[in-house]
Amino acid sequence: MKQRLQNISNWLIKYPLFLGLLPIFFVLHGFTENFSLIKPTDATLLLLTYFLATGILVLLCRLLFRNWVKAMLMAAFLMAIQFFFGGVHDALRNSFPGTFISKYSFVLPLILIMISTVYILLRRRRNSFQRLFLYLNILFILLIVIDISVLSGKAIKINKSGLAALPTGMTNCQNCPSPDVFVIITDEYAGEFELNEVFQFDNSPFYLELEKRKFHRVRQSSSNYNFTPYSIASTLDMNYLGDSTMGGRTSLIETYKTIRSNRLLNFLQQHNYKFYNYSSFDFDGQPALTRETFLPVSTKLISGQTLLSRMEKEMRYHLVTTLKSKNELKKYVYYNRNNNEKLYDLTKTMAATKLNQPKFVLTHLMLPHYPYYYDKNGKEFPLETLVEGQQVNQRNYIEYLQYANREIIALIDHILASSASLPVIILMGDHGFRHFENPVDPRNIFSNLVAVHLPGDNYAAFGDSLTNVNLMRAFLNTSFGQRLPYLKDTTIIMDNP
Repeated sequence: MKQRLQNISNWLIKYPLFLGLLPIFFVLHGFTENFSLIKPTDATLLLLTYFLATGILVLLCRLLFRNWVKAMLMAAFLMAIQFFFGGVHDALRNSFPGTFISKYSFVLPLILIMISTVYILLRRRRNSFQRLFLYLNILFILLIVIDISVLSGKAIKINKSGLAALPTGMTNCQNCPSPDVFVIITDEYAGEFELNEVFQFDNSPFYLELEKRKFHRVRQSSSNYNFTPYSIASTLDMNYLGDSTMGGRTSLIETYKTIRSNRLLNFLQQHNYKFYNYSSFDFDGQPALTRETFLPVSTKLISGQTLLSRMEKEMRYHLVTTLKSKNELKKYVYYNRNNNEKLYDLTKTMAATKLNQPKFVLTHLMLPHYPYYYDKNGKEFPLETLVEGQQVNQRNYIEYLQYANREIIALIDHILASSASLPVIILMGDHGFRHFENPVDPRNIFSNLVAVHLPGDNYAAFGDSLTNVNLMRAFLNTSFGQRLPYLKDTTIIMDNP
């Protein structure tokens, strides 16, 4: 036994196992945090990609140092920066909000200084690296063991519990009809109050088209939050965010957790609904379907924390405009349009798909959200009107809103025509238009569109005034015999996530 321990110790001192353990830990940790959202095969593919990247870095560093040990240490340091940047940067943002310390103009030069310092130290170092090898090897082995323990606990918990129980305050409705449910979120679709008050725009032709299709429109509807993640989380969970001491406020991370596992989805799944996620958000077992690289979509939950991924997301536009690359600018500007088209088509396909169980389809379209791609007749606006800074163009917003009206009606008609029985269709905006150059009545940014189509045409629970946090409560009370009390209507202004 003593000899075996000595052999293990010799291995830990002699070999740079950390070079492989580092990407294993990073992927395993992300997989554990997002358990049930990422397939093991997808995580494995991502891990193999990182192994390849690490190997290439080692070869490149070998050209600099002409020493394999130093090359591997330098490569490990570079990969550590790549992997842990997101967590460190988020910590800086939370600890020093709005200060230069969290800005890329400070962070990136600091990273270059760190890389240069490590390079110089490695060049000058003549002594053995055995102690460093031992420390790094043991560190990552321990971290991996901890994550395996946490992962095992999550797997055991899911196997024991199966599908979660009905949310508190809800009851099983065994004899209730189970129509297909379509929730269509049209991002930043302003309500009647704002369209009249700010834009002096009459949207009644669209409202009449909805009424012809037996929709009930909540004329004085309002969002509870001014930004999409918070609004959607509270709408689907049918609650204000955070606990009672936080006044409806919470962190962005907790908000995404709420979206991922919310009370509406839980209730419908308990009633045998099959869920389809056609949105930009991740749900348990249903990651967002967005245009990505060759890697599976779900792996962005892990890779999104890396340096290159963060830079691509947060600095791409500035790099593209600085370098004046028209092709790259088009890719950036038309990203939302491409995703809209994909999610729109997926919704149409699913509406026409016959299943042996009811379906719950959640579609989130960045429409009429900026960029405003088309005028009311479907003619494209010039590229220069779609770049950053043009959000305030109210004329183009109204043009794009009228284009959106036509697309929404076409989608509704397709759903109604494709459904074997009358479906539930909940059409809603997550908040109102909010890109103002001058101060306006705060009610405007919360004013949103809400229109509901229910089999049976019983709209008593919806009335003419309702906020998003109570919308799904009204739906479940009407269609599934629930007795959920309405929450007090409140609007909460959050910082831009």
